[in-house]
Amino acid sequence: QYGASEAGIDYLETLPRYIRITDITKDNKLRDDEKLSLPENLAKPYLLKDGDLLFARSGATVGKTFLYFETMGRAAFAGYLIKASPNKSKLLPKFLNYLTLTNWYDDWKEISYSQATIQNIGADKYSNMYIILPPIFEQKEIIFYLDAQCEKIDSLIIKKQQAIDTMQKY
Repeated sequence: QYGASEAGIDYLETLPRYIRITDITKDNKLRDDEKLSLPENLAKPYLLKDGDLLFARSGATVGKTFLYFETMGRAAFAGYLIKASPNKSKLLPKFLNYLTLTNWYDDWKEISYSQATIQNIGADKYSNMYIILPPIFEQKEIIFYLDAQCEKIDSLIIKKQQAIDTMQKY
């Protein structure tokens, strides 16, 4: 599904957050600054559900992804994003998200986007993307392993950044 083509309004906690392509960082996380909201009536058809994966569909960020969890608060998505809602009995959203962080996905993007003046991958191409689909129990094992490895790496990054900050103070 393509996102809303509406303009966002100033952020209000009582309204759904409006996730735009610019809100997704290059490491596939959600920025916490410059938030916008979308009024309820406009947001309703574009509200995200737990495990929805957003894909950037055009420009320099084509193919960038973001995995949404309900714990992030209510949110709707904007027009330059495409929402995928995996069938969780066959494909775990977090497994799909990890697939989009691989070299295989980068290669698939390179051969898939049509380039006129800007790079573009439409919903039709995403819906026909062939993916590795191990059984659910294997997907869970892979997710568990990758989560643990990512946690270690994130911890090392934090320690290194603290060391850099300390050195810069000296």
